Order: sequence, then structure tokens, then C-alpha cells
Amino acid sequence: MKKLDENWDQKGILTIDLLSETELLGSKPVDTPIEQNHKLFQCSNSANIDKRRYQRLVGKLIYFSHARPYITYAVNVVSQFMHDPRKLHMDAVERILRYLKSTPGKGILFLKSWKLKSKMV
Repeated sequence: MKKLDENWDQKGILTIDLLSETELLGSKPVDTPIEQNHKLFQCSNSANIDKRRYQRLVGKLIYFSHARPYITYAVNVVSQFMHDPRKLHMDAVERILRYLKSTPGKGILFLKSWKLKSKMV
């Protein structure tokens, strides 16, 4: 990862890196991080997916949610299925990633200083 200074849009770079890693850089952005009235639940009849990949992506989204509180609810929902993720759940994770694509540079920037300050970017 690149060393970033305070003037650089760190969250924007991290978002682009994550979208590149998941091959969603060319995907269409969405307006909301999760579908309204979503029907995410534990389902055993849906296709299996790579559990480790799912857990890694959700872990990264948990990290993102500290500076981007507007994705917290969606990340909380998808994190409930980390023990047995299915295709339906991975689709929801990818939707959150596509939402992040539509919100570059938005979030809370915590500056390293002697005073506790936050700055909206």
C-alpha cells in the first residue's frame, strides 16, 4: 500500500484498491448500500461461495464503516452470515462495494493531532 499524506484522499484510494481487487472497478454504481426491504436471511438452497473471500471482504467493509458510518447498517447485515455465506449474501457485499464507488471522497477523516478533531471530506 502507498504511503499517504493528510492532503491525499486516503479513503478514495482504498476504495479504488478494493474495487480493483474484487474486479468491480468497471461496475455500475448504485444509490444505496443495501436494497430497501431486503430479504437477506440464512438460506441453504442458495449456491455456496468462497467463505474466506467473503469474510475478508466483510472485514474490510467493517474497517471502512469506521470512517463511513452511512454503510454501517448494510455491513452489519452482511456480517451476520460470515459463518455460512451464500451467493445472495455475496451479492449484497458487492452492492455495498458498488455503493462505495458512487461515493468517492465522502466520509469522516480522523486527523492525527493532539486534539480530537474530525473533518468531513
